[in-house]
Amino acid sequence: MPRSRHIVPDMTTRTRTGNRRLLLALVTATAIATTSARAAPVPTLDALEKAHFEADWTASPVTSTLLGIHNRDDLLDDLSAAAIATQTTRLHREREALAALDVSALPPRRQNDRDILVADINRELIENEQVQSFRHNPDTYISLATNALYSLIDRDFAPLPLRMKDVISRENQIPAMLATGEKQLDQVPAIFLEISKEDLEGAIVFVRDNVPAAFASVKNRELQARLTASTHSTLTALKKFRTTISALTPGGTFVLGPDIIRAMLAADLVDEPLETVIEAGRKQLRKDQADFDRTARLINPAHPDQALAEVRRDHVAADALNQLVRDQLTDAQSFVTSRHIVTLPNTTLPVVTDTPGFERSLITAATDWPGPFETKATTSFYYVTPIDPKLSPAKAEESLEDDNTPSMLNITVHEAMPGHFVQGLYLRASPDWSLTRKGGASYATTEGWAHYTEQMMIEQGFHAGDTRLHLAQLQDALLRDCRFLVSFGMHTRNMTLADATKMMQRECFQSSVMAYKEARRGTADPGYYSYLLGKLMILHLRKDMQTTQGKAFSLEKFHDTLLGSGLVPMKIIRREMTGKDAPML
Repeated sequence: MPRSRHIVPDMTTRTRTGNRRLLLALVTATAIATTSARAAPVPTLDALEKAHFEADWTASPVTSTLLGIHNRDDLLDDLSAAAIATQTTRLHREREALAALDVSALPPRRQNDRDILVADINRELIENEQVQSFRHNPDTYISLATNALYSLIDRDFAPLPLRMKDVISRENQIPAMLATGEKQLDQVPAIFLEISKEDLEGAIVFVRDNVPAAFASVKNRELQARLTASTHSTLTALKKFRTTISALTPGGTFVLGPDIIRAMLAADLVDEPLETVIEAGRKQLRKDQADFDRTARLINPAHPDQALAEVRRDHVAADALNQLVRDQLTDAQSFVTSRHIVTLPNTTLPVVTDTPGFERSLITAATDWPGPFETKATTSFYYVTPIDPKLSPAKAEESLEDDNTPSMLNITVHEAMPGHFVQGLYLRASPDWSLTRKGGASYATTEGWAHYTEQMMIEQGFHAGDTRLHLAQLQDALLRDCRFLVSFGMHTRNMTLADATKMMQRECFQSSVMAYKEARRGTADPGYYSYLLGKLMILHLRKDMQTTQGKAFSLEKFHDTLLGSGLVPMKIIRREMTGKDAPML
């Protein structure tokens, strides 16, 4: 889910993220302030909320940087078992205090904040006590290292020399952090080793090439010498970590099991039975497959199996990709405003630019918005990965076909207008939001909204009659359907990774290469079921409100209110929009 910047987990059907955006979980440590020997005053929600988030931010300086809090930019998170145990104790204490709190006199929205905060704490406890990535997944340490440095390079919130000093400081702490990982890792599944080794290669290239390049313009010789030394130490530590994990004997399983998956759903306030949730996904897959077949026949009645290939051939030249996306952004924004799809807090658009070099193997396109507390570097970016000039003509053509015009338009809807970028606009346009609404982020709500907008825009007549856009939208929908089903299948229904790969390829029309990568992602990121789950919950809420309100229903008001609630669990949004709880699916 995510952190405030969306670039991290797959933000688009074609996003190849290592799940840095929608979704860097807050790592926490430090205890609530102790009470005095005399009777302590009854805590308030304001006080408990403030203590929780300040403890989280203190424990995770890297997350703080990403959120726009810059008082610990020179520090690195402590991922030791002892620190995590301290965090866990603190979280239990916070949860107990929140549960005992009488919030009946507070406004309803503030009462809901208590439920949201408890849900956030439950998510952290599931990670710390049950999933325990710090024990079983080497990528936990690799991702922290790259995020620690990238978060200081990505945005110009401070002068370059100052951020350079902070990078040096964090680089000097990375070897000890990786050494902690080497000692703690145990029962690491083979698939986690495979993923981590690939990500390590990207991390090494990033530290070797991108970090020095980011500060090449700084003329201070002493700083340059210190950066050279700290970068060398970081590279040495990363290579040592690679040697260590390469020597590990695989063990354990990536399968979380139905109990943990149910707990994950409950932590997003989804309390429907697991089988009900899974059946909703099966039903959506059948619907999208039928729509895909029907649309393919409209494109090529004689050979519907060739319709997707026809769509892929509709693309621009390599050097025209960014301009294509700029035009698509303007096009989508014009439609959103003229058709009253959603009220935009302002009419700015993200800056379209090339994806940073070290991320190009991971994503095709992604939105990167500023953290909710960022006050200086407030520009949003829409990254588009350029075609690699070193590719052969045949491979370059294949890459351009991946970036075909209908698919890029659907990605632009998801990533930017009215998808993730608009979520970011609401986040930054709502200074009255509580810390809980600013600092939290439901995976299902965040990705569910962006995925929902793809279908909604087609329903509302965006490029009406353009069957190629509709087919591209349906192909992306099928991918999310399969993510949903293989996640629950692998973690609760004994589906193997090989079975999941076959499903991706046969049921959702992924290439053999991408089918494996997409299925593999579900081993380490089971929460990627949230794309479809969030979309289904939004559609169900919309249908209920249309039924209740009849002709008085306004799609624009529905969207405005949904986004105005924040990136909080859909149960809370439903409660605030309808005045009561009801089935989510």
